[in-house]
Amino acid sequence: TFLLITVGASLLGFYGWPLAERMLEKPASSEEITSDNMGQSAVRYGLESIALGALAVVGAQQGIIRGLHPLVSSAMGVTIALGGVMRDLMCGRDLALGASTGCQSYGIASFSGAVVYVALRELHVWNCAGSTSKLLNGGIPIGLRILLGFGTVFGIRAAAWQNKPDGLLLTMDESAESNKKSVDRLVSLLTAKSPPAS
Repeated sequence: TFLLITVGASLLGFYGWPLAERMLEKPASSEEITSDNMGQSAVRYGLESIALGALAVVGAQQGIIRGLHPLVSSAMGVTIALGGVMRDLMCGRDLALGASTGCQSYGIASFSGAVVYVALRELHVWNCAGSTSKLLNGGIPIGLRILLGFGTVFGIRAAAWQNKPDGLLLTMDESAESNKKSVDRLVSLLTAKSPPAS
């Protein structure tokens, strides 16, 4: 049955994706939808964020199950989210890193969510080690750990959508311009003559 469910889900995703993609695009009013402007809607972004949160927690949990170091477990929460990037590459789509599709916030959000989940799990293990509880009687419930890890991912993605439509971080050009201004300001401060003391 597992094989049948997997094959069925694969076929549904393969043939249903174009229909879902058309339904989730925002309507093109006067401008045409291009590869740079993929008709990103809040619904699609929200669904991507939900999937990313789930994958970050599942990836971190897989590292924990395999007995990996907490930092490696947290990194697994990021690597499992690279499936979307691989999908875009295999489908021949342009990768718009830093665009409003949120590619730039993928890594930050999934790593943060995985770190929160792993840290809470480590706190739970530390709390429950020995014969008495140190902080909470019974430890931190797994549902709360999952919810907080997932919530971290969703919160960062929401902040990325709300604060800067072109990405959570500056683009390379914006970073270079900001660095140039900072260096120029520092040089002008260092080369400015101080007023004579009276």
